[in-house]
Amino acid sequence: MKRIRLLQILLLLAFWSLSSPIYAQFITFGPIHRTSGALLLEKSPEARQATTVTIPFWDDFSKGIQSNKWIAKGASYTETIGNKAPSLGMALFNGVDELGRAYSIQQKDQGESDYLTSVPLDLSGIDLPLKTSLYLSFYWQAGGKAEVPDSNDRLTLQVLTPAGSWLTVWEKRGGETLDRTRFAQVIIPILPEWQHGNFQFRFFSNGRQSGPFDSWLLDYVYLNSRRTGTDLSYPDRALTLPTTVRLGDFGAYPWELFQKHQKGTWSTVKSEFQNLENRFKAMEYSVTLRDSSGTNLLPINSTTPFNPVPNALERRSIVSRTFTEIPFPSKPGDVFFETALITGDGFLTVINGTDTTRFTQVDFRDNDRVSTRFSLRDYFAYDQGTADYTAGINQRSGQVAVAYKTPEPVFLTGISIDFNNARQVDQVLDLVIWSSLDKKPLYTQEVVIPAKTSGQDLQYFPLKETVPVSGTFYVGFTQFTNDFLQVGLDKSQNFGDRIHYNVGGGWVQNKDVTGALLIRPHVRVSGKAGGNLDPENTLKVYPNPAIEEVRVEGNFTSLQVLDSFGREITLPRRTGNTGEVLNFRDQHPGLYLIKVVHALGISSFRILVKK
Repeated sequence: MKRIRLLQILLLLAFWSLSSPIYAQFITFGPIHRTSGALLLEKSPEARQATTVTIPFWDDFSKGIQSNKWIAKGASYTETIGNKAPSLGMALFNGVDELGRAYSIQQKDQGESDYLTSVPLDLSGIDLPLKTSLYLSFYWQAGGKAEVPDSNDRLTLQVLTPAGSWLTVWEKRGGETLDRTRFAQVIIPILPEWQHGNFQFRFFSNGRQSGPFDSWLLDYVYLNSRRTGTDLSYPDRALTLPTTVRLGDFGAYPWELFQKHQKGTWSTVKSEFQNLENRFKAMEYSVTLRDSSGTNLLPINSTTPFNPVPNALERRSIVSRTFTEIPFPSKPGDVFFETALITGDGFLTVINGTDTTRFTQVDFRDNDRVSTRFSLRDYFAYDQGTADYTAGINQRSGQVAVAYKTPEPVFLTGISIDFNNARQVDQVLDLVIWSSLDKKPLYTQEVVIPAKTSGQDLQYFPLKETVPVSGTFYVGFTQFTNDFLQVGLDKSQNFGDRIHYNVGGGWVQNKDVTGALLIRPHVRVSGKAGGNLDPENTLKVYPNPAIEEVRVEGNFTSLQVLDSFGREITLPRRTGNTGEVLNFRDQHPGLYLIKVVHALGISSFRILVKK
């Protein structure tokens, strides 16, 4: 019964189309489809990826899913869903495509879903004595923090034969008995009869096609000759987790408050590494604070030796020294906390008699250095900057709120929210600000969810009026749909107790969803309560309700009218002295949305038309 309920809940991720839920709830969806993640820093020109992919072929996904190595169909990137990965970054297989859509709208449909195929590799030039020493190895995990595949689900490895057909050479079935807490390593011989000038291999999953179910994880793929069936050790020390650091509870902090309130509130900087070699290795690490240009601002740890020396195949946490403050930036912006391993790792080197060959396409330094951004701009944030899941409620007039605490009075100027589902664009909702959830809201403003631009993480909603707050306050929204409105959820940090929701029975403090919702309040220290932030955007839309005509007055460039189904309609209109007059005489009674485009963005107004 538990599994059936989980399927019913997660199915909603794929379609977002259920308008009459059986019961209201606050739940997690995901994971979100991604192709890249952590900020990895370039080391030197010679370490860049070669333009031609030949053996040895190696990828630990620390740079995401790269198009010069893979042809991806649905497979996505994650840093958080796997448990105890061999290196930072993994490929994820499940039942949604590259746009995050389910492969099927039928809940019970089973079949092939995500694919990850290598680019063509020329194996025709392998010397005859080495043909029997060509092996492909990789790490895999069932489920991780996502759903474990069922016993009839599969992860499959195939190779492309010289005849052009795909041949299955390895397969793993799912099941609850599989260990989701560790990665297992497999090594497969690539037989001489499979080797040709246009060789490829591919992984694909087979399971439910109706959503992000039956998940598999793949990491650390290596194909080369001069190997044996027991060659499962690598001269590589790899970071396995992104760098994390907090200022008190926060992963971002307002610049105006920072200088006065940072001292003594910093956490240590944390990460993790694994020694992937079957021998101990003396090594060091550094933790450095840099600005956006790469200039060193503060050496937190400088070439600190690991003590004791890491053992063979050991996994260990990295924790920086304590520090009380960092240099105050002269203007708002970002700083970067970088963790670097000093290991002696380098290019793959093969010694054959008196000959030594370095293969620059395998650089074991690629996973030795990672950085995390800490924003010092105009907002508070619990998240680390990226959502890996979403969460939401399914209740018309339902509300979601996130609690924040400011060390001194501030004025709210806007709210950023990560509405991660593209199908939610043009949904109407109310932004709401509370001083206490048992009191009336301080402020409410109707907005429309806009489409994201390329590279945009969150949608920013400027407030039409500044709102003074002090101490603990709450920011969130009221929705007008029974569909789930998915908000980005960062599970790398757990601030689930700051989330509150109301689905009709009063406010409830969240206890079920772990993580930090990407809802951020933007603030400034000085201001005037009720002062309009957009003096040019003094729009008036009236009367409301309307019988036949609606007037839109103010400074704007264009407008759209949408019916209750979100479809744009064309109305007779005439220009007046202060704006335009819209004629609804021939329209059906009901709710309409007027979207007005002006110099500072888009404002929306709901109008009720009566007859």
